[in-house]
Amino acid sequence: HATVRPPQASEKLLRDTFQVLEILCSVHSADVARAWFMGMNPELGDASPAEALSEGRSREVMAAARSYVAAA
Repeated sequence: HATVRPPQASEKLLRDTFQVLEILCSVHSADVARAWFMGMNPELGDASPAEALSEGRSREVMAAARSYVAAA
């Protein structure tokens, strides 16, 4: 069986999502991180972090995650 690799964009999205998850889970539980990913975020123009990541806005999402963790 041949190994199927995801397209480069999908791999970047996966890496960015994992990095944001690591930031959040350094302070919060996985449940809180999951809720944060799905909720509207004013720092992201009221988009959810998951939506913003899918739009390629990883730097903004990482900054919002760091801000959220710093406020904890």
